[in-house]
Amino acid sequence: MSLGTVWTEYRKKNGLDPLGMQNSSVSLYQTFLPGISNVTLRMRYYGLYAWLCWTYAQKIGDTTPESWKRFIRRAEALYALIAYWHGGEGGVAGIEWAQKVLDQNQSGLIEFAQAAEPGSENYYLKQAWDAYGAAYRSQLFEIGIFDQSNEHELPLPSKEIGERLAAVFESSVGELARSFYDIVQRGSVTNGELDELRPLAPSEIAFSGEERDLYHEILLEPFGPTDGRARARRASILLILKVAALLGREPVPEEVRWILFAGCDQQGHALDLGSPELEAQRQLWWVYHANDLCHVAYETLLKFTLDTLADYPAGIALSRLIPLCVERILRTAPGTPAHWTAFIDASRPASNAYAADDEGSEFSLSLSIMKRAGRNDASVCPPEIAWNAVRLLAILHRRVRDEDRDIASVLCRFNPEAFHSLLTEIRFLEAHAGEPFEALLGRLLEQRVVQRHLWVALQKLRAGDYTFLIERDEGKLRLRGKDGPVFTNPRLGPAITFLKDIHLVGGQGLTDYGAAAAGVA
Repeated sequence: MSLGTVWTEYRKKNGLDPLGMQNSSVSLYQTFLPGISNVTLRMRYYGLYAWLCWTYAQKIGDTTPESWKRFIRRAEALYALIAYWHGGEGGVAGIEWAQKVLDQNQSGLIEFAQAAEPGSENYYLKQAWDAYGAAYRSQLFEIGIFDQSNEHELPLPSKEIGERLAAVFESSVGELARSFYDIVQRGSVTNGELDELRPLAPSEIAFSGEERDLYHEILLEPFGPTDGRARARRASILLILKVAALLGREPVPEEVRWILFAGCDQQGHALDLGSPELEAQRQLWWVYHANDLCHVAYETLLKFTLDTLADYPAGIALSRLIPLCVERILRTAPGTPAHWTAFIDASRPASNAYAADDEGSEFSLSLSIMKRAGRNDASVCPPEIAWNAVRLLAILHRRVRDEDRDIASVLCRFNPEAFHSLLTEIRFLEAHAGEPFEALLGRLLEQRVVQRHLWVALQKLRAGDYTFLIERDEGKLRLRGKDGPVFTNPRLGPAITFLKDIHLVGGQGLTDYGAAAAGVA
């Protein structure tokens, strides 16, 4: 009998890196565009926060966090109202609340102070620390706009960038800066005032002016040799501009990552970088994307295994499940290779990894996987898609081997137990490359997929999160849930939006500013 039993409530979570492989990709891309994140969605927020911090210090000066929080939340609520009033601009925190409030308003006066109060029932944004705390604060420090204070918890605009940015932001909007501040303090705004405040909207950065020029400098001006993170950001921004020049239009994030991986567009037109520094940065993006493809392949095999397990609601022994999965996968293969070495020798990578018209390209294989593997019960991963995942692994392995890709120098810094990656998996495959192919595939499914998932889920359970997709019970495995392949999101969307906001990229590709920055003028 167990005495003093305590029942613990665990948070059930889905889609959280079930094999502990996405974390290596995330750790990589965080070094490519420091100062930009997947939730920092508009460039002008950086100037707005610099000016708000500067103005708060000058006019209010209260160093209690609650006073600063209230001021920021009111400013963000007003900014959302301005953005929606002038065309419903995207990437603005609280825009849905602003739409609801303005669409329903009949009086021409909008009271927003209460909606900005932390804990308000009619909140403009659920997060207590608003968009500033949830998204922008860390990046404002990262990019050098904010500095820490030695005397209180509130940020300070840095003397190198922050104070300059606050000043040029105020200068660019003129007397409207004072109006914005007064309205924030009042907590209400009229339709007429929203009309007047249009120049503060995210898309209203002047095409020519000191504000635009300073954003440009922050993202692209050369930095000292010791500022590695800033240099990485600059190099990645220039790579995006080079891709836009190649395409002759605004790129989408998926195109950027695939062109950086393949070194060309889908038609085979080469990406001309003309710089050893940019080529070195592209190689880092190559490792990142190859690493992403690796975990997509493994997550596809996980989804296939889970779908197979679903056929046995009463459970099935692992010793029966694995051979069953192997048999179903190999049944769809054109033939069973002797061993892994023979398989990668026979797996010839496409001349263009991004080719849509070559069914053996990494792009085509991953596209078929993402279309058909699924992440839930809505679709069942067929064995031919699981086989495509195995093919994708072999092609990646061969590229690393034959093209002398130095993945070790990039990926060896990750703990190989906590972070499985392309490097750990190639080492695993090489260690068993001479085994019969059927045995190797079974070993991969058992050790690197099923057992790996159970280990990862156990680590998360210890932190209070329940993420088990499989449960063990009396020697059998039972299905608890499903998940499948997903690419990580390397911040390219916000970066492209920033380049549009400061007039480096437009509908026809590079602007004159962008062409000059990319060296293709």
